[in-house]
Amino acid sequence: MASFDVIIIGAGIAGASFALKISKYAKTLLLEVKDEKDLAVTTNIFPEHNKPFLSEVDYSDRSLFPCIHYKINYMDQKYNGVIDSNKFGEPFGYISHSENIIKYMLRKCEEQGGIIKYNERTSKIIRSSNKIEVITSKGQSYSGKLLAIATGSHSFELQKSLGFSAPDSYIGISTHLYGDDDMLNENMEWNYIFHINPKISQNGPLFFNKGRGRLFLGCLGNPKEDSSEMANKLDRILNNYQPIQPIIKGLKRGSKTFVGKISKHPIKSLSNDRTLILGEAGGIVTAFFYEGFLGGLASAELATKTIRPLLDTNSNFNKSDLYPYDQEIKKVLLNKYFKTNLASEYLFYNAGSKIKLLWETYCKLVKENRTLQRYIWEAIRRQDLENHDLERDKWAGQELFKMLPLLSKATYWPHFLKAMIK
Repeated sequence: MASFDVIIIGAGIAGASFALKISKYAKTLLLEVKDEKDLAVTTNIFPEHNKPFLSEVDYSDRSLFPCIHYKINYMDQKYNGVIDSNKFGEPFGYISHSENIIKYMLRKCEEQGGIIKYNERTSKIIRSSNKIEVITSKGQSYSGKLLAIATGSHSFELQKSLGFSAPDSYIGISTHLYGDDDMLNENMEWNYIFHINPKISQNGPLFFNKGRGRLFLGCLGNPKEDSSEMANKLDRILNNYQPIQPIIKGLKRGSKTFVGKISKHPIKSLSNDRTLILGEAGGIVTAFFYEGFLGGLASAELATKTIRPLLDTNSNFNKSDLYPYDQEIKKVLLNKYFKTNLASEYLFYNAGSKIKLLWETYCKLVKENRTLQRYIWEAIRRQDLENHDLERDKWAGQELFKMLPLLSKATYWPHFLKAMIK
């Protein structure tokens, strides 16, 4: 039986970044169920606030970060709430071709002595007081001192088998449209569009991320929709939804459409004896934007911070030794930055019949209020997330409330109050 210090299950952003970081200090094995050539191709927003959690890459490498992220559009059918970072100085961050980032991290892991095995589905995990054993569907058995589960939202069965809970999950769909850069820039001047329409989903946005030669878009489903219904919905959106037709005009749809679960709402405990849960598998995804890149990178960095000194002391990696990981996740992400996302989730996605009115009003507010534009720009660039300013978020909620029609104010005030104390 092959023996390792750390075994990681899952080669998404959380698993790959953790493998990159921890393989500098520990004998590391990463198991991935997919073939290397089948890893997902995605185009993501990479805000400046991600950078402290990924110092190992060259941000001038245009194969990883092909575009600078300058412009956001919080888009309604009536208003474009555009924020141009050029007005305030530095850009919001980057647009990433994320499959290249993952491949880069996996390659660096191997250069540092880490071992990666593709096409390896974990079928069973046996945890004892002195080791953790991972058995695959091929009958292979691997022994480790510590296990990190980074399986995203694909399956929660492994973590459930070890006594962890599963985060809330929703079905999502995404695809790429392709065209030359001139066409993409002519169609869409913004790098990122965030759009809410309750007829599309009452749980999340329709988004657009503009990369180099490709446009990545997707939306979330409603509770009773299955994969086929989501695929049909996306077809209808692309063919018939008038507000986006100028954006996608002349672009060619890619051959792959991704349908799967997206999780959010962090589980209560992310660590136990010899085991950690990383990233989306633990629901470390922002509740309003469904931003999972940040949670994956941050959990990998904070897990490494926790584990590195334990390796030096030959720790048994018991629950009490690993608990600082939970504490760091709460301090850095959950106590403030994720808290404001919970408030936004409640305010918009739980607004019932008033979702459309609230979103229209918010987009108008962004369009007209330069102070709010600056606050959003600063929040996206701010790297010390544990000091995120909740008072600014409350101010934004108050400004939004002021703009509502008088009748809506009278009936909707309790909803705003609840959102402010989330």
